[in-house]
Amino acid sequence: MSTETIERIFASAEAQARAGGYNAFSFREIAKDIGIKSASIHYHFPTKEDLAIALAHRYTRRFQEQLEQIPIELDATASIKRYVDLFRASLTIDKKMCLCAVWAAEVDDLPHGVRKATQAFFNMNLAWLAARLEKIPDSKWNAAHVLATLEGSMLLAKTFDSIELFDRSTAVFS
Repeated sequence: MSTETIERIFASAEAQARAGGYNAFSFREIAKDIGIKSASIHYHFPTKEDLAIALAHRYTRRFQEQLEQIPIELDATASIKRYVDLFRASLTIDKKMCLCAVWAAEVDDLPHGVRKATQAFFNMNLAWLAARLEKIPDSKWNAAHVLATLEGSMLLAKTFDSIELFDRSTAVFS
C-alpha cells in the first residue's frame, strides 16, 4: 500500500474520530470512504487500537510542528496568542474539535494505548506552554489553565456553532 493510501486512511479516520469520537470510526467506514477493502487497512493497522494510536501520534506530531513555527523569541503574551490561533483554526478551517480533546472526553472507555497516546498530546502541549510561561509564577498550573480554557472554549463554540463564543472566552489571552 502506498504512502498516499496510508495518508488517505489517516485523513478519513481522523475526520470520523474528530466528528464523533473513538467509536465513530471503523475500518469498514474508512474503506468505504476512500474506496479500498478493509483488509487493506488491516494490513498496516492490525487493530483499531493500532490505527488510533498511530493517528494520535500523527496528530500530536503535526501539532508539534505547528508549535515549532512559533518563534521562541516571542514574549509569553504573543506566544499564547499564536497558540490560541492554532485552536481557532481547527474550528474555523477544519470545522472540528481537537482529536485528543474528543478522545479525552471518553478516556475511561479508550483502550490503554490510545489513552496513553492521548495523554502524550496533552503532555506535549503542557510542556510547551509551561516553557513559554516559565517567567510567570506557577507556570505549570497556568499552562493547564490555558489548555483547559482553549479546549473548553472549543467545546462551547462547537456546541453553539459560534466562533464568537470561542473568541470572547479566549480574549483573556490577547
